[in-house]
Amino acid sequence: MKKISLILSFLFLSIGLFGCQQSSGIENNNDNITTQNEATENDVTNKNYDIAGIVTEVDSENKGVLLDLTEMGNERAEQMWVFSKENTKIYNENEETVRFEDIKTTVTLKANLSKCNQPAIPQCSAREIVIEQ
Repeated sequence: MKKISLILSFLFLSIGLFGCQQSSGIENNNDNITTQNEATENDVTNKNYDIAGIVTEVDSENKGVLLDLTEMGNERAEQMWVFSKENTKIYNENEETVRFEDIKTTVTLKANLSKCNQPAIPQCSAREIVIEQ
């Protein structure tokens, strides 16, 4: 009985470790992640951003915005969902903090991304979001 328990424990541990390694590999795949500071440049601060676009939809429940991309960096899509996570910094061009709830449609937004999934419309988490006035 102890041998079976030990074998099952080892099996579950191996599956858990293999699963973690596999998901880490997916995150590092160049097709699934956008590296930071590749694409657009903010003339005011001379800072590079991964993407820029116009907000066309706001998902308050999931803290996401759908962008019509105006500057795509290495993204091939015309639209992208950008999600604010717990550690995402959101501010305006004057570097004043902005709450996600204050983001409205038709504003221009630039963002540095941390991780992207690539369905038909890419879905990305943002490290930083800048709202242009």
